[in-house]
Amino acid sequence: MNEDFDKFEQDLIHKYVYSRVIRFVAIIGFLIGAGMVFIANSASDKPINPDMEINVPGLVCSSCAIGVKKYLKKEINVKYVAFNITKQLVLVDFVERDGNVFYLKNDKIIALVKKAGYEVKSIKRLDNKKPSRYNKP
Repeated sequence: MNEDFDKFEQDLIHKYVYSRVIRFVAIIGFLIGAGMVFIANSASDKPINPDMEINVPGLVCSSCAIGVKKYLKKEINVKYVAFNITKQLVLVDFVERDGNVFYLKNDKIIALVKKAGYEVKSIKRLDNKKPSRYNKP
């Protein structure tokens, strides 16, 4: 009878340890997957040639940028949104047709960024593609 109890106790310990290991591996897998989704969503779809630069103070991490991107991408005129976190810039590429860029009005951009919880310091249209002191590489 004592042998049966020892075998039962060992089986119970093995099941407990096995379930803990499985749970740990599942949590690690979930965190890695969530991190990859976060990175994929924070990266721009492709390198863009922006039509507008929006300076947004406080835009210091990818999490902040995702909120701003969410509101800007809802607009039909916005094709792509990218970020330069170090310079706190939102780079927006608008829809173009027949050589005309369909910009959003500044008031609309300010309202969308404000909806995301940030303020706009400046907005610069990049329709003049000639190099200047401001956009010099």
